[in-house]
Amino acid sequence: DVRAYLVSRFTGKENKRLNRWKTNELIGKLIGRDKEFCLMGDKLVPLLMVPHADETRKEYYIGDSVVNTFFKLLKKRSDRFPKAYINHYSFDSQIATSLIQGSRSEHEVLAWFKAEKLRGAHKLFLPLCLSTHWVLFYVNTKEKKISWLDSNPSSRIMSNNVEQHKILLWFTTFLLPEFGYNDANEWPFVVRTDIPVQKNWVDCGVFVMKYGDCLTHGDFFPFTQNDMVHFRRRIFLDIYRGRLYGKIRQV
Repeated sequence: DVRAYLVSRFTGKENKRLNRWKTNELIGKLIGRDKEFCLMGDKLVPLLMVPHADETRKEYYIGDSVVNTFFKLLKKRSDRFPKAYINHYSFDSQIATSLIQGSRSEHEVLAWFKAEKLRGAHKLFLPLCLSTHWVLFYVNTKEKKISWLDSNPSSRIMSNNVEQHKILLWFTTFLLPEFGYNDANEWPFVVRTDIPVQKNWVDCGVFVMKYGDCLTHGDFFPFTQNDMVHFRRRIFLDIYRGRLYGKIRQV
């Protein structure tokens, strides 16, 4: 049950660990048991905070290092337990930044990837940040569908058309044909509306991470805005341990 996994209670040991970190000064410390996934404490501080409307967005903002690390942990989990989670590949958010800003050409970005890393992946994830707002670009290679997951309904109708077009063009014209999907320019592109939505202006990064988490199980999202504080703390523990929480399930 994905919902049970998502909102599973913290153990006594986990609560003690969270309480200890909340009372300690994280800034200036390197946090994480696994050297590959260590982050500086100031990047993790927002995960231990409870957002309130009367405080600034910056205090709660989750940066690219946290989002990218979480998606790496998703990949690590699926690689370790290939029968339990859907085979996928996650791109670093810097890919989107390079394409949107034009700091690298489409061919230069394509050259960063080796065929063996993507071949056979059922799902492709690209978290991207547009003016401090996180969204998820998602490709389902098995069903030949491309989706845009935005947790803020109002921003779905804003002028992100240029950014969408640049990312979509790179995938359908450069990346996917490189790996044998020559009809990718015919795949439908959908801005998803059947997803949980945020009720504030600060939890978009958490929504994007949990969209990705749920998509490694299937294609449903059994959570709401009310789960965000729990998710922030769970993600903190995941990064601290260098692995994602949860019992292995067959899907």
